[in-house]
Amino acid sequence: MNTDFLLTTPLAKKLYSEVARDLPIIDYHNHLPVGDISKNIKPENIAKLWVTSDPYKHRAMRILGIPEKYITGDASDFEKFEKWYASLPRLIGNPLFDWSIMEMRTVFDFELLPLTNAKEVWDELNHRLSGMSARDILGKFNIEYSAPCASLCDDLSPFNTASGLCPSLRGDDLLSPAPELITKLEELTKTGISTLQSYLDAIDIRLAAFKNTGCIFSDHALDNGFDYADDDGANEKRFAALLHGDKLCHSDASFLRSYVLKALFALYAKHGFTVQLHIGAQRSTSTRLRTLAGAAGGYAAAGSCADVTALTTLLDSAEKGEYGLPRILLFTLNPADNAVMATLCGSYSKDGEEAFVSQGPAWWWCDHYQGICDMLDNFMCHSVLSSFIGMTTDSRSLLSFVRHDYFRRVLCEWISDKVSKNRLPEDFNLLADTVSRICYKNAKRLLGGN
Repeated sequence: MNTDFLLTTPLAKKLYSEVARDLPIIDYHNHLPVGDISKNIKPENIAKLWVTSDPYKHRAMRILGIPEKYITGDASDFEKFEKWYASLPRLIGNPLFDWSIMEMRTVFDFELLPLTNAKEVWDELNHRLSGMSARDILGKFNIEYSAPCASLCDDLSPFNTASGLCPSLRGDDLLSPAPELITKLEELTKTGISTLQSYLDAIDIRLAAFKNTGCIFSDHALDNGFDYADDDGANEKRFAALLHGDKLCHSDASFLRSYVLKALFALYAKHGFTVQLHIGAQRSTSTRLRTLAGAAGGYAAAGSCADVTALTTLLDSAEKGEYGLPRILLFTLNPADNAVMATLCGSYSKDGEEAFVSQGPAWWWCDHYQGICDMLDNFMCHSVLSSFIGMTTDSRSLLSFVRHDYFRRVLCEWISDKVSKNRLPEDFNLLADTVSRICYKNAKRLLGGN
């Protein structure tokens, strides 16, 4: 892998080197360990940093038949590193192979290829890691803004301890709140919660605290099977049952979730948040792996095509409300829905607001070369290419910011390929403007920049 990785034409190389490569990174959705960043923790060893916390790698290792002991089990950190390192030559063609080389080169100035003795590589990488802190690692990337997820009742004090580190609200647990969440929310907002409206009022107070910490993004997972039920007038009663510890039936839970989600959209619009909807994950696959690896263990799959009627009914209903529709980013885990999400960009609008509803980047299992190109192909045809918001990592790994460089390389090559086929004009200034918008300016605009 050389400096022209993925770049095969003079135009692609020029767009990358003169435009895309050095643009700052705005990462508007990730799952980074904000506590480690705030405390500036020093990773214990290369396995802790590179392997044990990364479900992407765990998934690949399971495909290769590596026993769970060496993935999330009780094997030593070196043994887990050794098994991952031994997996690398089997991963040619998978983005994990490319990302791994890029991660080691960018952060440690270490060339993984050719692969050699695992113990020697372990020792060398740990030597280079020695003394490096979380912020030292992040400092290897040109990060202007990063938004790790936080739940509504999380401690917000770790944010703003590093430049551009702001929370992104993860709101899924608000749709059917557990008693513990209600109690914590009452404590944080110093309000009593006895009705559905008082619950929403307390959320409103807490959203203001998030906004004061720099939060401008929220997100919700509309998993495989998502449906939407219009208010039937009985949701106050359902919420009262929830407060009393009753378990709602599937239908009642769906009605209440839908009501709260629509109400949250109104609050997000009120506070000026951009709502990211992550659509289509099939999270219930292997009960065995869920028990072994936890809820985010890397075993989820792409679900069926999205229920477009449910999604558009939600968006339309929210748009009719007092505050209107908040800005929306639509992520699909099923690539068959790329055209669907791209066409929805033109179904909702707000005067004076560019790309008010738009599609997010190729996500999760789709954020590889083919997935990025497929998403761009559909977006170019069904939406407005120059309005695309570009890449975000959606990752738990401090090393994952190399994926912005990966995306930028793919984008420049993809544009060059279109030019070579006379599908895009060979006008460097025009193309450079499009690249800079996609890689930086469009996301910057959401932060309040030009």
